Amino acid sequence: MGHFPREPLEEYLEKWHDRFWLFDPKRPFWQVPQIDKGTQYTASKLVGDVSESNNKVRIFAARAGSGIRSVPYDEAARWLLYVNGFDDTSAKPTKKNLPSPGAGWVGKLGMIYTVGENLFQTILLNLTLLIDGEELWETSANPTWEQELRTEERVPISVPGNLAELLTVQSRRLHLRRSNGEVNGYSLLGGDFFSNSGKDGAFKEQMTLWNSPRDLSRTPFHPQRISVGKQAWRDFGNCFVQENQENNKINRHTPGIVGWIRTLQEKGLLVEDVPLYFRLIGMEYGDKDFFINDFSSDTLAIFPKIISSKYMTIRVEIEEQVNKCQEASNALSQLLEQIKIASGGDAEKSSPKSDSLFYYAVDIPFRNWLLKIHGPVMDDKSAFRELIDEWENQAREIALTIAAKEEEKADLKSYVGKVVNDSAKGTKRLYSLPLADQLYKRKIYKIYPKVGDMQ
Repeated sequence: MGHFPREPLEEYLEKWHDRFWLFDPKRPFWQVPQIDKGTQYTASKLVGDVSESNNKVRIFAARAGSGIRSVPYDEAARWLLYVNGFDDTSAKPTKKNLPSPGAGWVGKLGMIYTVGENLFQTILLNLTLLIDGEELWETSANPTWEQELRTEERVPISVPGNLAELLTVQSRRLHLRRSNGEVNGYSLLGGDFFSNSGKDGAFKEQMTLWNSPRDLSRTPFHPQRISVGKQAWRDFGNCFVQENQENNKINRHTPGIVGWIRTLQEKGLLVEDVPLYFRLIGMEYGDKDFFINDFSSDTLAIFPKIISSKYMTIRVEIEEQVNKCQEASNALSQLLEQIKIASGGDAEKSSPKSDSLFYYAVDIPFRNWLLKIHGPVMDDKSAFRELIDEWENQAREIALTIAAKEEEKADLKSYVGKVVNDSAKGTKRLYSLPLADQLYKRKIYKIYPKVGDMQ
């Protein structure tokens, strides 16, 4: 299974053992003692799968009873780290005119990390000893517990120049409260925060997706949160295809962890026949990050060679297939909208897009197709082209099958159709199922033409 050497770990923990007590009058672990002026919360706010505010009871909580009122010390230690990383913006400052730190730093990210077969492998794979797999960190390791105690509220700092400090940045000043052998609440103040702009040094953050600004002179790179429930493979381009093409208005910065894994792969330090697993975490906040609505995670499996510098063209082609899935999903949404109108629905009131319908159907097939991109096929253009054709044929059939099933549910009125006046354009348009079906099939065959068809 593998393990870290025991002796250096024991020596380190012996040296700093007094900084790892969960309760201590001077230096409680990852906490600041005596911050009674901070916002007071109960254990139900500490526990992330409840995250109940002081003002409203969460009706459909993941736990109830004593599990909400208090938690054991070991569990409280885990949630302590969670609150530090993902806390919302509901806490109030104790003074006027203090800057806002926003949500906890980790909560601002589109989190991505590599998953190993066990905890040892996971830690080792994500221990990015080189920034983006290319350059050394600027300063020596300096985790928060080795530093002098910081008690100031809402302090802007520079982006940490070493991985240990970045991973342990104290986004919140926290102090746990306990009673009868369990933690029943905590005090909280805003802590350290820094710019999330890539040009200001935020690219040192290794575990996030980044936005894709069209104009870098107006919009800088910054971490891009992941939509809750979104399949990981739909962010393939953001994860693995880096582009900076001003003429095409494409600007992208891939996650640092991907660069690090690429370096390991190109140095021959990864097993080529074993897939890599990248996990993406979606976090959804509400009302200016004032509370947490929901979260999700999904894992993407690919073989290591795909992220090698040598196979950039393959990654671009995979992203193209992801984009085609989006086009097909949009076409299906438009078909269903037109059938609704043809059946007498209100043309002015659009129904939610049916992305989930198409993506649910292609999810497993697309993941399986990705795992076929491995071995000799990657160096054989003809074989890889056949693999693409195989997928496009499958995707086309899925798109047509979904449409056929949905059309079977339509009523007779949709076949006759409905004429809709567009007062803004001064035109009329007939909506009917036959017309909508014809338009949909035309779009699908354009996205996924049959082999031999004109493209």
